Amino acid sequence: MGVPHLGGDPNANLYYQLKRDVLDRVPEISRVEFLPDRAKAEQLEATFDPNRLDIETGPESPTLTITWYRQTRDDWFRVNYSDPNTGFHAGWHQDEDHPDLGPAHFQYTDEGETDYQPFSFEHDTPSLRLWEIIDHLFSDVLPLQG
Repeated sequence: MGVPHLGGDPNANLYYQLKRDVLDRVPEISRVEFLPDRAKAEQLEATFDPNRLDIETGPESPTLTITWYRQTRDDWFRVNYSDPNTGFHAGWHQDEDHPDLGPAHFQYTDEGETDYQPFSFEHDTPSLRLWEIIDHLFSDVLPLQG
């Protein structure tokens, strides 16, 4: 599925950096893949081991999918967590979809209901922003699911 964005190109080197500096260091993540492959990386997909999560889930592995476009002013990105066992979805987006919420927002869908909230970052670099997202996921989002 193509997604609208303000411009720029996905950057395989950025994805490699996000994988190396962030995702490979998260113990709950069992696998990280470049999609469709390393050379043509348009996304990263991190797979969580359900046995390593501190929430009740199921046998299917939740995923974190990352689409990131570097741009001169503001990067465009979507980082989405999905649990196929529960249908829970959470996303951190910096895109043009909800300008009323500011430059970035957090959204989640649970039991068919979707909620949107403004979200702000302390850091500007992609790796540190991804760490902020993962911290928010583990400290504020997933504990509410358990």
